[in-house]
Amino acid sequence: MSRKDTALLVTVEEGIGQSETEDLAHGILFSIDTTNPDKVIFFGPEESKKTVESVEKQYLDEFGEEFDYYEFVYLEDVDDFKVYFEAFNEKIIELSDYKVVIDYTLGTKTMAMAAAFNSMFLQKKIYLVGTERQDGAVIRGTEKIITQNLYPIYDGIMIRLLKGLFNTNQFNAGKAFIGSVTKANKDAYLKLFTAYYYFDNVDYKNANEYFDKKAFVKEWPEVKKQLGFNAKALHFLCEGEEDIRPYYVLASLISNAKRRAEETKYDDAIARLYRSLELIAQIRLKNEYGINTSDVDLTILEQHGINRNFEADFKGVVRISLIQGYELLNDFEDEIGKLYIENKHSFLANIFTRNNSILAHGLNSQSEKEYNNIRDLVLKFSKVLNPNINRVIRETEFPEFEIIMDF
Repeated sequence: MSRKDTALLVTVEEGIGQSETEDLAHGILFSIDTTNPDKVIFFGPEESKKTVESVEKQYLDEFGEEFDYYEFVYLEDVDDFKVYFEAFNEKIIELSDYKVVIDYTLGTKTMAMAAAFNSMFLQKKIYLVGTERQDGAVIRGTEKIITQNLYPIYDGIMIRLLKGLFNTNQFNAGKAFIGSVTKANKDAYLKLFTAYYYFDNVDYKNANEYFDKKAFVKEWPEVKKQLGFNAKALHFLCEGEEDIRPYYVLASLISNAKRRAEETKYDDAIARLYRSLELIAQIRLKNEYGINTSDVDLTILEQHGINRNFEADFKGVVRISLIQGYELLNDFEDEIGKLYIENKHSFLANIFTRNNSILAHGLNSQSEKEYNNIRDLVLKFSKVLNPNINRVIRETEFPEFEIIMDF
């Protein structure tokens, strides 16, 4: 009998009587003849050895040679899923150089489930031998192979996990996981995870380069609207005019902080909100009064009759802090400056909280409550800076996939 580099894994049980044992063995023999393996591994309890012995006898009668290329994995508890699952898993991994085929026709339901799960997760071919029966007895010669295709189920599970990784901002993990999916559009997924990895890390240039709106919308039409928002946001973040781009940077920071908070990384989130507060003053001072907080032109202050004793650094450059920026806005009688004075106690309390963060100058970890307080403050000032900021924030939020089984 000519054989090929194939390992056949068979669940097996004991027949009730001699006739049934021979029928079971005949089914196994049909499976062996069909797959032509050069290795057969039986899984079952000690009692099922009788069935294998019947296979040996019928094999000799049928092919005129000894059936000497099999092994038996003895597993007594036929209803212990874990035992059978691990046994199949271990053997399949051991047979990595073989084409592995699994026949789960015989054996208990538990044994069949263990075989099926392994075939799905390890992507091995699985089938059963079907027969016609008369009065409950097998009609020999009517055997046929019925292939079970579990790959769509496997892919459905893997894609569900992949979308879950995206929804939880685990973009690097998602990229590493893409290879586990067999039939999905891997190129689209790789671009998606790469683009949003950079987007999440405020590397807008690289995010824009990998952002393939046409491919993304084709693959995931259910999130078409948000993908369109993100494409627009990345355009303004990379190429927007100086009077527009800063608002998108601010919105992106706020959305970024929200994602960190959803991961319970409140210190990270608060660090981004602190930068947002700083940016609000910087945008207002630049757009309305031509003041760059990293290089203040004191003549502008003199022209407005503002007398502030700002000291230059060793390079002769005047730089002002976050608090100084808001106080300066109040000197200009700006609406944001007035809002700062009205909320000064809350403002300074939140700044103190941030400064005590382990990611700033302190040793304390921050909580959701502290994040919410600073977030509310940032949103209050952002809305005064730009009444349409909620729309811009919406455009910088990431899409969220619905997690459903899609076979």
